[in-house]
Amino acid sequence: MIAKLTESMPTYPRRSPERMQGALARLQDQEWTRLEGAPDTEEALKAFHGGGEIWYVASGTAALQALLIGHEIGPGDEVITSAYTWGATISAILSVGAIPVFADILPDVPLLDPSCVRNSVTPRTKAIMSVHLFGCPCDMTALRAVADEAGIYLFEDGSQAHGSRWQGERVGRFGHGAAFSCMALKPLAGTEGGYAVFEDAQAAERAYLHGKHPRGLDPQRLAQWKDKDLLDALQLAMRPCAIGAELVKSGLDTLDEENAARRENARTLRRLLAEVPGVEMDPEPEGAEPVYHLMSFRLDPAKLSPAEAMEQLQDSGLGPFLYIPVPLHKLPRMDWQAYEGPAVFWHEQLKQAGISYQQQSLPQTEARSRESFQVGWNWIEPNPKAMEQIRDVLAELVGAAL
Repeated sequence: MIAKLTESMPTYPRRSPERMQGALARLQDQEWTRLEGAPDTEEALKAFHGGGEIWYVASGTAALQALLIGHEIGPGDEVITSAYTWGATISAILSVGAIPVFADILPDVPLLDPSCVRNSVTPRTKAIMSVHLFGCPCDMTALRAVADEAGIYLFEDGSQAHGSRWQGERVGRFGHGAAFSCMALKPLAGTEGGYAVFEDAQAAERAYLHGKHPRGLDPQRLAQWKDKDLLDALQLAMRPCAIGAELVKSGLDTLDEENAARRENARTLRRLLAEVPGVEMDPEPEGAEPVYHLMSFRLDPAKLSPAEAMEQLQDSGLGPFLYIPVPLHKLPRMDWQAYEGPAVFWHEQLKQAGISYQQQSLPQTEARSRESFQVGWNWIEPNPKAMEQIRDVLAELVGAAL
């Protein structure tokens, strides 16, 4: 029987009275939502990222949609991305009529392989959507080079990577735009919500037309759109919750400190696991400063599968789960040719594109799903004792003798 952890993660997100003051003020003033959006939070996020045009919206998915709409990505356009990610990355692409094109990930970390991305570019490619999965940044230098060579957009899905850095710079400003989720489980947590970062103000304005209430528009733009009779009710309900926006703003003060603790604990555990054969943590890529939203463990498939590990660890206190049990290109709803079930709106666009994901082989992506499981990593205070206990649990799991 696997041992149990006696140490537990701190309650996360932290909701001290001081951090809730702004949210409580909104409640007391009966401001459940604000037609102008969240300008105070947007200014705080702009300072955090060092610039950009920030739009705080209803969710991380809405932020991804805003990026695509603002840069006029639409029907038939190809967007290169990863099949090893949460589905919102892909559903946002599908929702605007575009075609996800899947490139494989690197063998050592679950991030887009720039060489595979380069080989996936076609005349129909309009953008690359990089995904900083589990809080680890992609190689944005290499991906920007691919995008610039091809004359296409580079976007960042930073939904798990608030405050992560590549080559010393925060993610979110390496491409033409970025999207972040701020739902309550993320490193920068509100209630539900997210934000888009635009480098091109005109792209931001095009996105605003589809989801921003007139009260939040620049007066000059408001007058221009009124003159063109473009202001109407045909919007995508991207307006955010004012309460969640205040919680996000208050969380910025301690985000870097919490991220540093996540990294310290991860590095401690990585050193400890060097003694344990049969289970591995991903390395930190050179130049990367991850924030470790989730922690992924890879197993020796000759010893046990993730499903077997899940069963053995269910009472350990580690809280394991399979974040991506099936790569997205292998999901039944992505197979328009053989699908049987309720109608799926994106099947027609995939059919028109003549794409068959089921025939595609992504060896590294598929191996990841077969060989790894994940745990939450809200260790926002240094805790070497907890790391030793996790090492012991995993050592017992793989039957390794220390």
